[in-house]
Amino acid sequence: MTQHPPTTTPGLSGRDAERLADALASRDVTVFVDGTSLRLPEGPRDAVVDLLSRLTRGESVTVTSSAAPRGDAEEEPADSDELLTTSQAAALAGISATYLRNLTAEGVIPVQYRGSHRRIRRSDVHAWLGRHGDDAAPSAADLLTTSQAAALAGISATHLRNLTTEGVIPVQYRGSHRRIRRSDVDAWLAGRQRRDEGGASAPD
Repeated sequence: MTQHPPTTTPGLSGRDAERLADALASRDVTVFVDGTSLRLPEGPRDAVVDLLSRLTRGESVTVTSSAAPRGDAEEEPADSDELLTTSQAAALAGISATYLRNLTAEGVIPVQYRGSHRRIRRSDVHAWLGRHGDDAAPSAADLLTTSQAAALAGISATHLRNLTTEGVIPVQYRGSHRRIRRSDVDAWLAGRQRRDEGGASAPD
């Protein structure tokens, strides 16, 4: 393995640090390489999040490389070709990692654990997609941008992004672009109307 010389980067401050800290809150990291979005596996993702978190705290960061001793690499389970990380399963299903975690928490999609790591079988993701039929892969006409969905819901784009981050309104990704199904916005509006009629206050 060729080792490259270390590089040092000063920490961030002010608005740049705040924006990065907000973006890291979800821990759903996507890397863009020459316009192509890549979801990192858990190990590299955690390393990148740690590095970026240090920058938000104003710390200088030095990146260096080292050759891992042979035999120290974590072995994947024997059926690793059938097991996916949360991010991989979400990408396969075309939904956000937050929404997929909600589906596993509700028992809609089965989840397994390898130590503290959550794993989902590829076949279970395909089964969920099969049960949802056309709803799992809506046509482009049924998908809205964040701004379009916010306008339809009568809320700000920031509030809508918060709802998708919390898994209240499912979000899908088309490459690096976030898309929301019109039917999911309609369902959220119907639920808000029921809460209003029941006397609960609706969010702004």
